[in-house]
Amino acid sequence: MRLSQVQDFIAVAEHGSIRAGAKARDVSAPAITKSIRMLEEELHVPLLTRTTRGVVLSRYGEAFLRRAQLIASEARKAADEMAQMLGTRNGVVRIGATGGPAHLLLPAVLKRFRAQHPDVQVCIESGVYPAHLTDLRAGVMDMAVSPIPDEGIEREFVCEPLYNNDSVVVAHRDHPLRNARTLRELVGSDWVLTGQRMHGPGAAIMDAFRARDLPLPRVAVRCDTIGMIQTLLEDRSLLCLLPRQLVPGRLASANLVALPIEDPLPSHAVSLIYRADSPMTPVAEQFAKLLRREVHYLSKMPDSPLRRQVPRKPETVG
Repeated sequence: MRLSQVQDFIAVAEHGSIRAGAKARDVSAPAITKSIRMLEEELHVPLLTRTTRGVVLSRYGEAFLRRAQLIASEARKAADEMAQMLGTRNGVVRIGATGGPAHLLLPAVLKRFRAQHPDVQVCIESGVYPAHLTDLRAGVMDMAVSPIPDEGIEREFVCEPLYNNDSVVVAHRDHPLRNARTLRELVGSDWVLTGQRMHGPGAAIMDAFRARDLPLPRVAVRCDTIGMIQTLLEDRSLLCLLPRQLVPGRLASANLVALPIEDPLPSHAVSLIYRADSPMTPVAEQFAKLLRREVHYLSKMPDSPLRRQVPRKPETVG
């Protein structure tokens, strides 16, 4: 099995056709067809099924794609690492970040990192932690900064706590319930959720209502993009549970306020997550170091926007 065959298969799988995959790989369609046929012969399984619209993955192809992406990613990282060890500071760092950490940490970290490594490209993916874990597992993402559920995540990942993501209920300042002090007063309201699940980070308001035996909130919209959430909350009928660190500054300037809720609200640890079995490249490790320094700096500020999470040492969470 050659790396080029693996890369050919990935290109066709991701682009949905032989022609598009060949174009992405800058080879001819017959050449990439032959490459994948040889790969199938070596594996003794059909990876692709031709249709009138292109190709689709067989069940073998779907399983092999996950391995193939990891192989190609590790090969890229190995080449980047060797070059960086020789003193070349280029390559790519890929980071996943949810809205709170992206707003609070990344601007300052990116500024310092770019000053140190102007030739390194930084790719930032938004979204929520389940998608980040998929990309980390496939090797296409170096690290993620995200809140994690109380039950933790799989042991294949190192989960390094950074700070607590304390929550507040946010609404437009003209929302009719802007002065509500209890969750019971919010029963029957419409909500924006920032995750796809019905509990844990992104849907923690559901957990808060369950804890008080209240009817579950009505979910009007699911959205994980802070800018879009700001726009959605201009509708004075919607509420959203967001990290309290987001409220000063950006959200306040958008006429959004935190409701004075006195009931306990969920808090999840924001963690730096990376694979336990694959070391970061030198430049990715430098980015992670700057993230840790920014958290330390913010935690020492008067009226710090952060509360440190313990334990502070990295641990593998099961």
